[in-house]
Amino acid sequence: MGHMRLIQRGINVAPIYWALQSHPELWNVNKARTEHPQSPHHGLDDMWLRYGAPDQDPLKPHESVWHESAEILGLKPICLDIMHMVGGSVMGGVLITRIPPGAVCKPHCDRGWHADVHNKFALQITSAPGQRFHFEGESLETRPGDLYSFQNEHLHWVTNDTPYERVTMIVCVRKEANAFTQEGG
Repeated sequence: MGHMRLIQRGINVAPIYWALQSHPELWNVNKARTEHPQSPHHGLDDMWLRYGAPDQDPLKPHESVWHESAEILGLKPICLDIMHMVGGSVMGGVLITRIPPGAVCKPHCDRGWHADVHNKFALQITSAPGQRFHFEGESLETRPGDLYSFQNEHLHWVTNDTPYERVTMIVCVRKEANAFTQEGG
């Protein structure tokens, strides 16, 4: 595939799922991506585990820090395992997204310093047949436990034409050419 690549299937995501079920209060603490009606993420839910410190401008270069939600959920080891699995050396942001049944993450390109210096890896936590991650000319229907890379600087969108929510954990690691990413990706 051109802008996304399935890396592994069958990762045990049950601990992540149950941690999220145990702490629904952590959804939408940070609404920066989802609040504005013109955002491609409007109407979706976010949970930030790692990104800039609260006193930092997230649009300017920074080293990401763990947020309280990562500690509460106990997901740091899983994030670090993913980073090592894909050959990363520095972890950037970690975000969990939730797309409600029948909802869409609208077409968009992610720009800015964070997108420019990190590879994006997604671990599917929940999904159902019929939901898809899209780039022009290609789509990927993921299953719970699928780990895939994607190049979010290109036009992409997600459709969830199912009666179930779609939950994905996105782990960003410093860009490096390795076995799981394409050169320049």
